[in-house]
Amino acid sequence: MSGRASASSVRPLVELRDLAKSYSGVAAVQPLDLDVAYGDFCAILGPSGCGKSTLLRMIAGFVEPTGGRIQIDGIDVTGLGPEQRPTNMVFQGYGLFPHLSVAENVGFGLALRKMPRPEIATRVAEALRLVRLDGFGDRTIDRLSGGQQQRVALARALIMRPKVLLLDEPLAALDLKLRHAMQEELRRIHAEIGGTFIFVTHDQTEAFALASRIVVMNEGRIEQVGAPQDIYLDPHSLFVADFVGETNVLSGVRTNGAVHLAAGVDFNAPGAEGAVRAIIRPEAVRQGAGEVTVQARITDVVFLGNALKIVARLPSGETLSARDPDVRRHASYAREATESFSWALADQRILDGAQ
Repeated sequence: MSGRASASSVRPLVELRDLAKSYSGVAAVQPLDLDVAYGDFCAILGPSGCGKSTLLRMIAGFVEPTGGRIQIDGIDVTGLGPEQRPTNMVFQGYGLFPHLSVAENVGFGLALRKMPRPEIATRVAEALRLVRLDGFGDRTIDRLSGGQQQRVALARALIMRPKVLLLDEPLAALDLKLRHAMQEELRRIHAEIGGTFIFVTHDQTEAFALASRIVVMNEGRIEQVGAPQDIYLDPHSLFVADFVGETNVLSGVRTNGAVHLAAGVDFNAPGAEGAVRAIIRPEAVRQGAGEVTVQARITDVVFLGNALKIVARLPSGETLSARDPDVRRHASYAREATESFSWALADQRILDGAQ
């Protein structure tokens, strides 16, 4: 599978311009622009019904856009069918043929192209080695586990050497342990072949584990695009902050460059006058005084295995969550006790109330 850009390449591999899709006048994907670079592992992340699968299927050619255009490697493919595009897709349901062997499933696309049998056999063997299924070629699909079937589906897509591999919730049907194992396999395969992957998921943990770049969607729109750490640490909207990971959202108002939180704390934060929200991740909240300190009554302490989750009630009635990685401190958090909690100014994000 090819996908690395040459040293002189400056154009993104995938370019979407004003791309939109409506069904009976209802917008599934509102007009959007998006670039995907050569070698990206790009996650389209969002809740059910946000338009992410529709967007992926438009790139693949299975859904015709209502408006806009799609370019792949500098070629306008908007009017081309799936078989004419330099893409291949792995579906959530795998789509394997039960009456064919593993090798026959993997080589199916090459056989349709009338490729010589010796070359098909060579490419099938290469693809099976890539997904670590050496020696499985003669097996039938019903003799494979869910994870093995997923690997066959990957091999069948990769053997066609697409410029862009598209994956629609590829790990959703797997149990948690197997899903984590397949995440590692996908990372390894991507690193080994240097290809461009675009995958859809509603699982932010999966997006963080796999992607080099995340596209967050909501109600058919792109809310934010960026590296995983930027999406998590610097959310541009309340939706992104709330959807991507656990977060504390505290209400306040900004006047003359100073913010007053309903929780009873003031600090300088220049910006537009009016209502604001302070966004603080639980792991940034510490027991004791700091740059921004609030008083809160502890209502619950939850043992999570690798951390403690402390839930407290602020004077404003809002909830404050903190994470303590030292699980041995469980006894130091007494329910119903009022304690000081704090965080650094650098660890909070201030969003306008309308966001």
